[in-house]
Amino acid sequence: MKRRDFVSGLGLATLGACTTAPTGQAARSFAAQLPPVKSSMDRVTRTVVGLRPYRPEGYRLDSETLGDKTVIHNYGHGGCGVTMSWGTATVAADMASAPRARDVAVLGCGVQGLTSALILARRGHDVTIYAADLPPHTTSNVAGVLWLPTGYFDEDVASPQFHDMDRKLIRLAYYGFLPYVNRPGYGVSWADHYSLGRRVPAARDELPGGDDIYPQLSVSTSGNLFGYAYQQRFNALIIDPDYYLDAILKDAQIAGAKVVRRSFGSIDDVMALKESVVVNCTGLGAGALFGDESLRPIKGQLTHLLPQPEITYSYVAPTSEGILYMFPRKTGLVLGGTHEFGVSTMEPDRAEISRMVTGHAALADRLGAVA
Repeated sequence: MKRRDFVSGLGLATLGACTTAPTGQAARSFAAQLPPVKSSMDRVTRTVVGLRPYRPEGYRLDSETLGDKTVIHNYGHGGCGVTMSWGTATVAADMASAPRARDVAVLGCGVQGLTSALILARRGHDVTIYAADLPPHTTSNVAGVLWLPTGYFDEDVASPQFHDMDRKLIRLAYYGFLPYVNRPGYGVSWADHYSLGRRVPAARDELPGGDDIYPQLSVSTSGNLFGYAYQQRFNALIIDPDYYLDAILKDAQIAGAKVVRRSFGSIDDVMALKESVVVNCTGLGAGALFGDESLRPIKGQLTHLLPQPEITYSYVAPTSEGILYMFPRKTGLVLGGTHEFGVSTMEPDRAEISRMVTGHAALADRLGAVA
């Protein structure tokens, strides 16, 4: 995976001119009025680590026949499993419905498994979710989740067919989340988002899925947050998985889906299931279970701070020490910016905790600065 892919995964490589934002004193005054993030070690509540299932060619979304079973694969979403869930899970559910079997097994209880199961149960299928880990102990629970689907494939490797499909599913995923915005208990809300750059790009493409699904999108080259040379601002969805996954699991169970705690050590365990249709949402586990040698882990680490209800904006910012991002939640502020390709340790890196806390504190000190 290339370094530019890490950057694009945080929305920085996709920045560019689309509309003209206010500049000058008005922009400076607005930035100065934003409340600062209080980033200090004594405000840290926890640090969590997750392993993103990355495939250079992009997520796997297809169907194959194994013995007497139809297996639908829906995994490998990199850091965008939650973001893309309503898009890819809908297609997976369509594939699972095609054989017209009433009983469907779903492997995995992360966001892709839960969303696939929910859709299928609502369509009248008899769904059983098989998983060793349930929320809040899934990889999806450790996601930061700013809704900006980028960085989950290598543009030089992914096929034109994947790009065409992906654009459609990005839009489907976006519209799937809209009914949950500000709905009690789901943890989905809008934030005033700033994607920042240290230089003005020469050219740009549309944002993923099309500029029209990023409300109030604007660009400015002066008067920007933290004094950056380039700023792209829009309203972005923030999803808190600690709320969202519990709510979606409950919805799936209300719709009739059952949950069975179960581990799968080999493909033989899958073949022994009673269901003839299987939706595989096992993430990194698909590497060993289904022999996918293209899967690689990307270690991500998030540090959470005490809540600041006054913070209703988010940002992604490149610094000399690496990428930094902040997403606000009711449960606290999420600080991130780590992408360690091929690293599979689950131990938090104390040096990265320090980089996050001190880096965001330094940005807060620059809050009123202008380019």
